[in-house]
Amino acid sequence: MSACILCIEDEATLLGDLVDELNAAGYRVIAANSAEQALLQLEQQRPDLVLCDVMLGGDSTRDGYFIHRYIREQRPDLADLPFILLTALGQRNAQLEAKRLGVDDYLVKPVDYDMLLATVGSRLAQVERLRGYARSNQNRFIEHLQSIFSQLPGAVLLCDPDGQLLYANPKAQRLALEEGIWAQDSRGRLSWLEVKPSALRTFRQYAQELHAGVGERRVLALERASSAGAVFVSLLSLAPGTPPLSESAGNLLAIFLSSAQSRSLPELETLRLIFALTPTEARVALLLAQGRRSDEVALELDVSASTVAFHLRNLFAKTGVARQADLVALVLSAGSALPDLSMVVETTA
Repeated sequence: MSACILCIEDEATLLGDLVDELNAAGYRVIAANSAEQALLQLEQQRPDLVLCDVMLGGDSTRDGYFIHRYIREQRPDLADLPFILLTALGQRNAQLEAKRLGVDDYLVKPVDYDMLLATVGSRLAQVERLRGYARSNQNRFIEHLQSIFSQLPGAVLLCDPDGQLLYANPKAQRLALEEGIWAQDSRGRLSWLEVKPSALRTFRQYAQELHAGVGERRVLALERASSAGAVFVSLLSLAPGTPPLSESAGNLLAIFLSSAQSRSLPELETLRLIFALTPTEARVALLLAQGRRSDEVALELDVSASTVAFHLRNLFAKTGVARQADLVALVLSAGSALPDLSMVVETTA
């Protein structure tokens, strides 16, 4: 598909000429004659390049520089969008100021259409080269992760920021086939089966935060509507060594999961060291992770229910969770065979 150009010019005749020239060169053109129209167009669709006059209707507060600031400061999803100013001001100082503000190119009226088309073509080609490099870098990163995840005994999924499922290792595939925990929908996105809406909302919130780089790991229990028990997941944010071209691209998400049927537990001493627990606190956490109720834990340890509640409050404080289900998820994530991915970025940079 041909590139789409948003052309912003308040002088009707010139706007018509620009649209005709760009259309004749094979581009799709969105026309706007004011800042208000331009902002509306940017809300409705994403162009590949912006060509904008500096002066728009005599309003000095909503001129071409206003549009440029809006894109660069308020629309990170348009971070890779080339911005070309078109103006009657040919003074060197005006051009230098535009460059200092981050404008990609600056063309002076009267319009030299050969120069205009050459500049537009050059900027679009540059963006495509950068996108190709970013895609190549991400593909190498994904291949490297797949080689790691394929060797793990635990179940792991890999998703992109749009929710597209990029990889499922053999254990994760068995969980899908044998226990019906997850599936891939018709658009290729990860879908959880029979999970309660409240748990899905929490999962999506965590995934969004991690894709955006807010933290590195989250754990939670995905409670299911059936009697099959919860799905315990540990979400890990992963970013390649080279930053993506667009800030909206986001990090990849590795999802380590286990079910009530497939879960594994860490050793008591391992759990103590990870979370700085007392021996009794670690025993309480492990018994809860085995599916014991609080009264059963009290009976097992030969203590009162209030003592178990006391240890549970300490566990919440030390692990940073607020629900028993999330505590169990955290314990199970500690017992899963999670790889040390601290060097993944460096080895793929």
